[in-house]
Amino acid sequence: MAVEVEEPAEVEEQKVDIEIPELLELIDEVEAASEEELPGIMVKIGLRLKASPKDRDLLSDFEGINQISEVLSKSDWRGEAMLAFCRIMPEVCRTSLVNRACLRETGVLTATVKMLKKALDVKDEETVLAGCIAISAMCTANDANKQVAAQVFEEKTLIDDSADEKPLHGAIFLLLDILEAFSESVHLQTEAMAALRSLVVDDDPRKSECMPSALENREVLLSEEIYPKVQAIVKSASKMTPQPMKLTEQTLLLLREIARGQERIQELAKPSQMMPYVRKALASSEARVVRAALAVLRAFAFSEDVRDELSLSCETKGYVQAVREHLGTPVVCEQGYGLLANLTLRNPAMASFLNDTDHQVISLGQLVLEKHPERPDVAKSVIQLLWSVSRQNPKALAEVREAEIFVALRKMVGEHENEQRWHGAVEVARQFLREFREDEGVQKKPVYNEFY
Repeated sequence: MAVEVEEPAEVEEQKVDIEIPELLELIDEVEAASEEELPGIMVKIGLRLKASPKDRDLLSDFEGINQISEVLSKSDWRGEAMLAFCRIMPEVCRTSLVNRACLRETGVLTATVKMLKKALDVKDEETVLAGCIAISAMCTANDANKQVAAQVFEEKTLIDDSADEKPLHGAIFLLLDILEAFSESVHLQTEAMAALRSLVVDDDPRKSECMPSALENREVLLSEEIYPKVQAIVKSASKMTPQPMKLTEQTLLLLREIARGQERIQELAKPSQMMPYVRKALASSEARVVRAALAVLRAFAFSEDVRDELSLSCETKGYVQAVREHLGTPVVCEQGYGLLANLTLRNPAMASFLNDTDHQVISLGQLVLEKHPERPDVAKSVIQLLWSVSRQNPKALAEVREAEIFVALRKMVGEHENEQRWHGAVEVARQFLREFREDEGVQKKPVYNEFY
């Protein structure tokens, strides 16, 4: 299943305290700069992109990335300039599909993975950290980059002077080795985990007909040989102190990716394993951490045995409360209602329970829809829950009618039925309306065979 793109949202242009040249001027400076001047120019490019993010694609449009990669390749992708470029990669890549593709085509992605291998061999923590930051940025929301990073191979090397040749592994195995080698570094654990997760989450908004590389990469993590190592890494990270917000978020999101299969979910959800960590995160004041915790619980709910435990009244109040407290954060609402929809699946008692005076998911769902009218992912999760509760509880259905939610859904279908990004939400709304004969005016037109 595809998930929402998890890159940071675009921000408004920010003022900077020092005067920085325009981006096109900085691109020109790259070509003429000395090796000593290059790191400073990279820093300025990062600051300029942060100050004027609308100019980001100019890096590709005016061959800025081409010029940078050409200069860095002359130094064999080493030195302070390469590290500086890696550190500004989040600003280079954020919301820019064009820049991500250009970084792959110009060899920057492959060079970064190889740089990581060399840095790991000599335990160069500074270089490893910069490389992890860069890989995470380049592989977010770009499936082709995930494939390339996972399949990078160094030249074949001889092992023990024998005739057998063994290629070095790509970024997945490399990042796992990094997480084990730097198990005491909170900062490096955070960034390496983010980079690893960027390779296995299916967040590319452009969908192809073939199986996404992200899912192929995830199968590697779930293999019998690798899964125990990943599980140990996640558990170790959950016990680290201090526990910065980003480390907690990335640990939870990687946990979500490996929570697949009934037996593994049941093991991870044990009180002696990850469940206490997830519950603690759900009570956080940070919306990003709450959203990640809800995503894990949503994955856990695919196991029927775990779902029964998650459906206890002391637990469900926490899910609803999380949505109420973070009503203005769309990803929290989406994950929260997605979890609640899983809990009501073929469960009339839970459908009634979630709309009692302590939960009131119908009225809360209406608030969420009104708060985030431009988010199809939020709409789909909320509508799925409203549909599930209404079909199993007459009182809830009466409340949906009284609140004129059907009217709002017909309006939504009419406004967005021709928009591809709204397809899932519109189809769920149509089915909900059709089941209760409320689809007047939004029925699909019949399609006739051209022969007739």
